[in-house]
Amino acid sequence: MPQDPSVPAHNCPRAPKPPRIYQRSIEKLTRVVQGDCGRTLHFTIPRSTKSRRSNVSFIDVENVPAEARDATWREAWFEVEKVEGHPWNFWRAVRQVEPHNARA
Repeated sequence: MPQDPSVPAHNCPRAPKPPRIYQRSIEKLTRVVQGDCGRTLHFTIPRSTKSRRSNVSFIDVENVPAEARDATWREAWFEVEKVEGHPWNFWRAVRQVEPHNARA
């Protein structure tokens, strides 16, 4: 079927692409809370970088499953993904898993 010449081809609607996943691993998440009220600020996972500026990476509360945000644990094992993002990539926790003995 021929296209309408009045509509440029580059204006065709497209389905949004899912974000690209660069890395997956099993990591121990540590909850960082605010003082005595116990409000979760963010989560961390151990990372070693060449710059040595920080030995952890941060995971925002919104990037952790809802049931894990309200839990009372201090550390737990999760499957995490490094996801393409703009202006920078970010880590997200996918699901809680059993302890990973190789990194204990």
